[in-house]
Amino acid sequence: MNKQDLQKVLWDINKESIDTLPDDFVIRRILSYGGLVLLVKAMHEYGSTRVTQVFETMKPTSIPSRKYYYLKNFLLV
Repeated sequence: MNKQDLQKVLWDINKESIDTLPDDFVIRRILSYGGLVLLVKAMHEYGSTRVTQVFETMKPTSIPSRKYYYLKNFLLV
């Protein structure tokens, strides 16, 4: 995944420091603010098991309700 893709969900972080961010933080941002294409890229890079684990630790209110329902019931089953 390139920095340009990540910049969409990490708009408040400098491009130089994106590589030093923890994986969990990046995955949370992608789940909360990213689109489906970015989420699929994250699943390829970090693994679907890792993305699912991070999703399960997140509060449901940190993701829009329609997106949370879709992720929980269809994509991350």
